[in-house]
Amino acid sequence: MREVRGQEAIFGFSGTKARVLAAAVLMAAIAAALVSIPERSPEWAYSQELVRKLFLFPILLCASWFGVRGAAISTAVATVSCLGLLGSPWPEALQAQMERIGEVAVFWLVGALSSRFFEQQRKFLRDIETANDNTLLALASSLDVREHNTGVHSQRVAGYMLRLAKELGIRDKEKLDIAWRGALLHDVGKIGIPDDVLLKPGPLTGEEWRVMRLHPMVGAGILRKIDFLREPAEIVHSHHERYDGSGYPRGLAAEDIPLGARMFAVIDVYDALTTDRSYHTACSHVEASTSLREGAGNLFDPAVVTAFARVPFGELREIARSNDTSLLLGPEAAPALRETAVASPFH
Repeated sequence: MREVRGQEAIFGFSGTKARVLAAAVLMAAIAAALVSIPERSPEWAYSQELVRKLFLFPILLCASWFGVRGAAISTAVATVSCLGLLGSPWPEALQAQMERIGEVAVFWLVGALSSRFFEQQRKFLRDIETANDNTLLALASSLDVREHNTGVHSQRVAGYMLRLAKELGIRDKEKLDIAWRGALLHDVGKIGIPDDVLLKPGPLTGEEWRVMRLHPMVGAGILRKIDFLREPAEIVHSHHERYDGSGYPRGLAAEDIPLGARMFAVIDVYDALTTDRSYHTACSHVEASTSLREGAGNLFDPAVVTAFARVPFGELREIARSNDTSLLLGPEAAPALRETAVASPFH
């Protein structure tokens, strides 16, 4: 996942606010042009007719950006302007009045048709996206069954990843999708690891570790062949990098590690500690949180560890429960993670 950057700004605003502002400025400019054309000019009537047609552009933009509601609001504003309520004179001749009403009718027709078209297009894209994600879920589950005898590991860490991304202030849907898909497919490269290495019950030899450490590159290579998975591939490629540069496969450190991979490093270790593995039994949430804080600055990005510490334990437990996994707070009554985060030097 690439570094979180602000969306392209318009007058200091971004996202939905920027689009609303852009549409409002555009419509205000058209309305101002209507009333500023000198009435005594011989061509003033024809000029105003041309300017009024410019309202079609913001209507189409609003239909594209905001759907039916955006098309209706923008068309209503254009109607008010064209009916002479914002300074544009209402014609006296009956024929001119009928032409003006015809212009307004065209606005409403264009608004209705364009909003319907864009809504259908969005639904079509959502259906494709859902089908793609269902395919990814099936793939991740099959890989989990191969290694963990369960199909929920990847879905569980993807859920944690999504919650951590939101805690870090990521709200853009595309960036959240990248984070979720990168976490879900983090071990897809293990499809190329032989069973005698991947499923070996005892310690791996040096050569076996060399083979095992190929899986981030193998996984990234697979995903980069698919357009919508190229950015999640960066998480897959770097998810075993460590903040101090001691990780693999490229030995990246600190900010050189993609943010998504720095996030997943925390998630991956947390999940490994809090679930039963062949080499240890699950520890509690508090114990895992302590381990994360101890690794901050060496294994993990301190800012990411601090953000994860702010996620309420109840939400993490719900993510685990929805993936058929129990998550224990601690052996005794222990403070919630939000409370333990106060004592963190990075909070």
